[in-house]
Order: sequence, then structure tokens, then C-alpha cells
Amino acid sequence: VRAFYLKIWLEDELSHLGQCPWEDDWDMCQKVCAQAGVPLEAVSLQEQYKQKVISYTVEEASKGRTPNPDIMCNSMVKFGCFYDAIAGRDFDYVASGHYARLVTDDDGTKRLTRAPDDIKDQSYFLSALTQKQLERVLFPIGDYTKAEVRELAQQFDLPNKSRPDSQGLCFLGKVKFDDFLGAYLGEKPGDIVDAKSGDVIGRHRGLWFHTVGQRKGI
Repeated sequence: VRAFYLKIWLEDELSHLGQCPWEDDWDMCQKVCAQAGVPLEAVSLQEQYKQKVISYTVEEASKGRTPNPDIMCNSMVKFGCFYDAIAGRDFDYVASGHYARLVTDDDGTKRLTRAPDDIKDQSYFLSALTQKQLERVLFPIGDYTKAEVRELAQQFDLPNKSRPDSQGLCFLGKVKFDDFLGAYLGEKPGDIVDAKSGDVIGRHRGLWFHTVGQRKGI
């Protein structure tokens, strides 16, 4: 077993917006791997991430559509570019900490199914993975709930046993999504108009800061 840390934070371009805790992540990875006696490597995928995920996210938002960076990140980077980065090194499988499960049909087809934890299930964000990608994936905690994983972490006395859950987009860290979009697309103010009456009821900073069906933040 060999552990890999995928570095995708764009320090040079986004550092002015806030801090990404990748240094804390790396430090924690080192502690966990040291305890387990597993070698750890960092793989820099910043350029690939920028080309395949950031550009997609910004382009979709600029057209008034709602991007889903997590789906693109999994299919194009975590199980795409990362596979390329370790090609030729004789690894049979790639294990990931996603909450999802795989079922193999009689004909060998891999079927992605939901994890038992309805809150933490991530199968939707893995839905763009191909059969070729799924053939190499292992989801070792996919059969557990988050509470059970927390309990196991306490039993094994893992260094990260009390660490809070990660939330939001992995490449943003503590940066707000609106600030990220503003850095790339700027602002284009306009009127918010009531569709029935035609009355102007407010102003917006740019269509890309809003999504269809949005209920708050306006």
C-alpha cells in the first residue's frame, strides 16, 4: 500500500482570496501514514485541475448554468489524471475514501451504488466515472456510516480521529464560491425583475452569482 496526496490548490492565482488548508491536510496525512507505516507521496495536479475543472466551472457559470466541479474533479482528475500520473507503477487498485459502493454484475459490469449513510453518500459525485475507471477503484469505507468510521478512528487512535468533516469544494478551501467566480468573471450588475409584473425589485452583481431555483442570498 502506498498513499498519495493530490495537490490541486492554486496558490498563485487564488491566494489573495483566502487560505487553503492544504498544509494542514499534508501534515495530517504524514501523521496518519507514519502511524500506519505506509509511505506517502504528493502528486501535483494543479495545472490539470485548472484546465479540466476550473475552466469548466467558470465557463458554465458565465453562461448562466450551474456547474458541478466535484463530478468533473472525480472523473477527470482524481480518477483520470491521477491514473495517468501513476501509470506504469504496477498498482492494481486505487482505494478512495468516498462514501459509495460497487457491485459487480455476473457479466463483470461494475455498478455504482449508494452508501448506507444517506447524508454522506457520494455516489452522485462519482456518477461520471467510466467502467474502465471503476474497474480499478476500491471504496473501503463505502459500507460504513460516518458515525461508524468515527468510532473506528477512535478505536485505532488515528491522529485525525477528532478532525471536523470537510465540506464545500475541495479546491476552494475557505474561499467563498462567489469570491472565486468574481476573481475570474468580475461583476456585471443588472436589474432583478419580477417576471409577472415587470417591476424592478432589486439589483444583482452578475448572473453567474446566482443559480436557477436559488432561495437565499438574493
